[in-house]
Amino acid sequence: MIFRKYFLKRKIQSILKNSPVRKPRFCSLHEAKTFLISFNIRDKEQIMKCADKLAELDKRTIFCVLIPRKPKNAVYDIDPAWLAVREDELDKQGFPTEDTRLAFENLKADVMIDLTRAGDFVMHYLQLLHTGSFKVGTQSFLNKIFDLTVTRKDRDELSQFFEHILFYLRTIRSN
Repeated sequence: MIFRKYFLKRKIQSILKNSPVRKPRFCSLHEAKTFLISFNIRDKEQIMKCADKLAELDKRTIFCVLIPRKPKNAVYDIDPAWLAVREDELDKQGFPTEDTRLAFENLKADVMIDLTRAGDFVMHYLQLLHTGSFKVGTQSFLNKIFDLTVTRKDRDELSQFFEHILFYLRTIRSN
């Protein structure tokens, strides 16, 4: 497991170092119609509260969920419409399959929001490769992935953090 994170982290850093700078197209909350939310299944309850807020605003939400390999006896209720990235289906170095990578790239949304946990490097790898025009996430060594970074402390509730994201999306003015 430690080696997997090591390989993923090194690959992400390599891609960030060698890739051309992507030009974001900033998108306000008013303009955005579809949101792609990436999260860890352990945070499902909090994420559904965030999705409810988007539904109240008449926004469509697409989900990509990371299913960790532990605990093995855990049963997760996953909507079949969600893209599930299962850690037990990753290759030896911790990378997702080509099918998973392509499925994630084909998820079209106006705004991609990263609500994963700090060590969910497979999701960060997928987010880096995603062609979405406006990406929102937390401030970390991966901050070059995101066009809008919002500082989040570990003790912060996801719903509170999500409110901060919505606040900033409301303040964006674009052409």
